Parts: sequence; C-alpha cells; structure tokens
Amino acid sequence: MFVPLAFGVALLLFSSLLTSQPVNATTPITAYKAQTPVKIDGVVSPGEWSDTPQVTEPTSGITYAFKQNGTGLLFLLEWQQSSTFCYDKWCFGGIEISNTSNYGEMGSASTPTIMILLSQGFAKGYDEFISMGDTTPTPVEQDGYATQSFCALNVTSGNYVAECYRPFHLVNASPYDPFPILASGSPIEIAFAVGEFSSPGLHQATDMSTYTLSISDQTYTAPATTSTTSSTGTPTGVTTTSQSSQTSTQSSGTGTSWFAGFPGLNLVTLVVFACVALVLGILLGIGVALRARKLGAGK
Repeated sequence: MFVPLAFGVALLLFSSLLTSQPVNATTPITAYKAQTPVKIDGVVSPGEWSDTPQVTEPTSGITYAFKQNGTGLLFLLEWQQSSTFCYDKWCFGGIEISNTSNYGEMGSASTPTIMILLSQGFAKGYDEFISMGDTTPTPVEQDGYATQSFCALNVTSGNYVAECYRPFHLVNASPYDPFPILASGSPIEIAFAVGEFSSPGLHQATDMSTYTLSISDQTYTAPATTSTTSSTGTPTGVTTTSQSSQTSTQSSGTGTSWFAGFPGLNLVTLVVFACVALVLGILLGIGVALRARKLGAGK
C-alpha cells in the first residue's frame, strides 16, 4: 500500500514541477483604433500619441507605439545613438514585417521580409527594403516596386524620433509585403532593428518569432498607472491606438503550479523532496511488511 502511495506522491511532485516551468510565447502588439490624429513630422507633441501605450523593446532599444485609423497603420519609433552601433549618419532604425511563416532575423531567400528603415543617410530619411537573410537588404525600388510608407525622421543630440504612416491599400508593392493580411485582421510577424549601414551585420535586432502585430477596431484605455509619451499632434489622416506588449520585455506564459506561493521550491528542492518521499514510502512499506510477517509468525 505504501509503495504505490510513495510513487503517487513523487508523480504529483514531478507533474507540478513540469507545469510550473515557463512557456515561451510570442508577444502580441495590437494597433487599436486611433482617437487622436498624427502629423508625420518626426516631432513629439503633447497629446498626439496619448491614445496608445509606448513600450521600450529591450533587444533593439527602440521605444515604439502603434495605432490605426481605418485606412492604414501609424507608428512611432524612438532610439538612441551609441558608440558600438548606430554612431554616424548611416545609423538606421526601423521595423521588419513578414507573413507568419518566417522565424529568422532578417528573412531568407525562400521567405523574404520587408524592412521599413529610417536613416539620415537615405535621400528621404527613410526607405523600404527586401531582406533575404543576414546580408545588406536591397531597396524595393531596385526590384521595380514602390515604397508604401510615408515617414519623417528627426535627430536631436543623438536621439532619433521617427513617425510613419503606412496605408493598408498598397500600390505597386513587393509580393513579399504582408500588409493585405494585416488589414484583414490577421496578425503578421514584426521585428525591431537598430544598426549601421556602413558596417553590414552590425545591428541589434529581434527575430521574427518574438512579436506579432494585428489591428483592432477597439480603442485603447490606458491603465491608471500607465504613462505615455506623445508625439506631434498635427492631423494627417492617421489616428491609431496601439497596444504593444504592455511591458518592455518579452512576455512568457507560466503554467499553474501547486507551489506557486512558495518561491523557495525550485527545481533542486522539488527533486530532493520527491526522492525523499519515495524513499520514505518504500521504507514504510518494508517496515509494515516485516511487522505483518512477524505478527503472522507469532500466531
């Protein structure tokens, strides 16, 4: 009786141990329906982005915000110059978008991505690129396609502020562009990158399995403790509210655990506990069996 009981206790302990381990999950970013208009000029003005949370992405260091006005996506990106990357006029920052079938950092030959990048080294301050792997991406114009976004970049004392509008209706867009899927309400993959065009490969970027972006017809209601940064408030026909990940780090799901209220019960502790319970159960079982045999012999 006691041996099966000991095995049962050990099984329950290991079951609890497995369910208490974190499970990696893609962080969703939601572009909510905008409540305030935005002027695309790269200048942060009070109230312009107050209808959406601003979140700092830890890998790239970009602080971002997204929202949508029914006709397109509006997004704000801010990042800082650094001495290791992003150190001259060829410093770039931006986003990478793809259908939900690409899990690399900068696409591949079979699953290219679209990059919307901003840099003082570009003629307009921004451009769109086709990326096919960890190499320098090529401008969409080089393949006969048109840039779909309209952006403005402002740089002050090493601080980069970019505002962009990207319509859902595309004209002469690359076939790799995932925006028609985004406009229909399905999520697309999105990544963030900051780096140096003058030094290919020198960049800080997330891969395509870290974040997904989707649009919503709902407006965003900020929590009472949430503070947001605003950007310019001149109307440009773009009004969007975006909920990025609600936190500045990648979220991860955590399974339920019997020991959730006891942080001291880590992996080693639980294993030792299970082994001790098993040994005690076996010893108790042996003791009961010997006692029963002794009593039987005395009759």
